[in-house]
Amino acid sequence: MKKRILFFAIMLIAGICHAQEEEFSFPTDRPGNVWGSEVLPFNKCSWENGFSYERDHGDRTIALPSTIYRFGIFQNVEFRIGSDFQLNDAMTFGMNPLTFGTKIHCWDGREAMPSIAFLAQVQSPHVGSADLLPDHLAPAMYLIFENDINDWFAICYNVGSEWDGVTATPTVFLGLNLGFSITDELSTYVETFNYLHPDGNQYMTELGFTYSPIPRLQLDVEADFDVQNFKDYFRLGCGIAWRIN
Repeated sequence: MKKRILFFAIMLIAGICHAQEEEFSFPTDRPGNVWGSEVLPFNKCSWENGFSYERDHGDRTIALPSTIYRFGIFQNVEFRIGSDFQLNDAMTFGMNPLTFGTKIHCWDGREAMPSIAFLAQVQSPHVGSADLLPDHLAPAMYLIFENDINDWFAICYNVGSEWDGVTATPTVFLGLNLGFSITDELSTYVETFNYLHPDGNQYMTELGFTYSPIPRLQLDVEADFDVQNFKDYFRLGCGIAWRIN
């Protein structure tokens, strides 16, 4: 009888530990501008929300909030929809275009081979504040690569094209993220993300931290800087990501 009780106790503890390990497996797409290759598991849903303060050559903009909902619709496919509201110096409040899209996990990484995903999304010219809407659909497409070097260090790198819904010439996006796990709950990262366009290029750097106080919940802080206009541009932000089920 005692052996049976001991056996069931061991199995219960093992099950709880396994469940807790699964709970911490929560692929978020915030903070940062470089995407990771993971998608939400099938039939799971998450809500990611952020607030930021941006100063660009004296013009100030507050994003309150920036929201995205993600849904695991197949084993390796998620659907996503989001937008953000902003307040500028003139105290004008507006909603940016609604963005919807999908991310597909295409390949699991093996040794030196990265895991690979594809992200496609589009901004609607019909939903949002009139003065912030693009003239036409504004699509964007990205190839996403991720290498887990060891238990505490990972590299993500993206290449993509973004259209603004006004001109036919896309902006090329190149991003590189170096992520470091300090503990199971606390991580930090540094990334560079660059926009290349015939009318001019922009080279950005971002630093940030993420912290998971409880399973399925992540808090973050971040700071962006323009390498070419270090004194004239910066953005500070914070946010929360919650896996709903």
